[in-house]
Amino acid sequence: MKCLECQHDVEQINNAHLAECCGLTLQEYAIRHHVSLDLLVNESMVNATDDVSYYSLSADKPSIRASSILSALLITDAFTRNGEFICLSSEIRRLDELLWYLRDLQVFGFQFRQEYSYTETSHRVVPNNLIKTPYKYEHKFSELCNEIDFDLFLSVVIARSSELRNGYVFLSLAENQEINALLKRLTDEYQIRWVQLEDIEQEKNLYRTESLQDAQRLLSLVESCLQEIPCVTERFFAQVERATVSKELVFDSAHFITDHPGKCENLHGGRYTLNVKIKDRIDPLTGFVIDYGYLKSIVKKRVIEKLDHQNLNFVSSDLGWRSSTELLNIFIWERLIDYLPGLVELQTFETTQSYCQYQGPSLEKMQAGFADLSLKHFSRQELGRSVLRQQLSLLDKTNKLKVVKN
Repeated sequence: MKCLECQHDVEQINNAHLAECCGLTLQEYAIRHHVSLDLLVNESMVNATDDVSYYSLSADKPSIRASSILSALLITDAFTRNGEFICLSSEIRRLDELLWYLRDLQVFGFQFRQEYSYTETSHRVVPNNLIKTPYKYEHKFSELCNEIDFDLFLSVVIARSSELRNGYVFLSLAENQEINALLKRLTDEYQIRWVQLEDIEQEKNLYRTESLQDAQRLLSLVESCLQEIPCVTERFFAQVERATVSKELVFDSAHFITDHPGKCENLHGGRYTLNVKIKDRIDPLTGFVIDYGYLKSIVKKRVIEKLDHQNLNFVSSDLGWRSSTELLNIFIWERLIDYLPGLVELQTFETTQSYCQYQGPSLEKMQAGFADLSLKHFSRQELGRSVLRQQLSLLDKTNKLKVVKN
């Protein structure tokens, strides 16, 4: 077999050969040369088990760097349990980031593995890049960890748990005292404010920097440390292309149009088609503007579950008077913009021939106090306080209608 990197004939192209030849892993070699990994991986490597006896703790005392990195990974629940091991896995695009963690975590017994599995669902060899150490060492981590470097600690938390969406930083973190203390410190000492949002996937808490200025303060605080971590700088600071993605969802609803001189005044129903468009940077580490699955989860949780199989007039006071597609789009926009600051357009089809296209205010504009009054007439506190309404108190005195009993 000829290695396409060094052009030498070798008995087997494997990670050992590639490490000396070009520094690639077998998966990277397969991607670079668009070769199926199934043709490269030896059968004995597939679904192989790792031997815990190959691992050992270092006799060296962990450095502050090592303690900071491990503490950040622990607080973000980055590790998973897999049999006798705890593992930190990573996509192949972030391999250098994973190896950067490993350089300091070897003192805790961590080693790198590229493991290969074949399942009946995948029908192909699937690689998994991870660093791992025996689970039995986990209880010693707190003993071995000493003081931490806060900037490095925070940078690893950001690197592992955050996304940048149209300039806002989103953090997905499990609820614990350490996370609460971290966010409080960022608010109190660095004036970086956070908004806690409803967790769409119901696994962790979702936090967003309150404003674009908060996000800028956060990134300025960790920029020098983030630049140390391979791949991560690209994600937050690189000039990359932008694109618009769209997700279509449908829901069935009934409604009526109050004071309308036509059939639509009567209760009627139908199937609505909603297109949600997001414009943002293409994340260089994922290749996505936003994951379609995650976008669907947000729209389903925030909109579809609210409107599907409902009478729109009774969903909210905002729609009680007129549940037109125009006002419906404004209502939907307000429910999504906190989660999707890259939202640029909604299209709502009531029929295949009739639809409304809407481009609403940015999250920053809404935070500055913008409110679309077309939705708010009947929920305004001022409604009913006009001096003109005093005339209504005369109704009982002037009402000439009488109740007629059959």
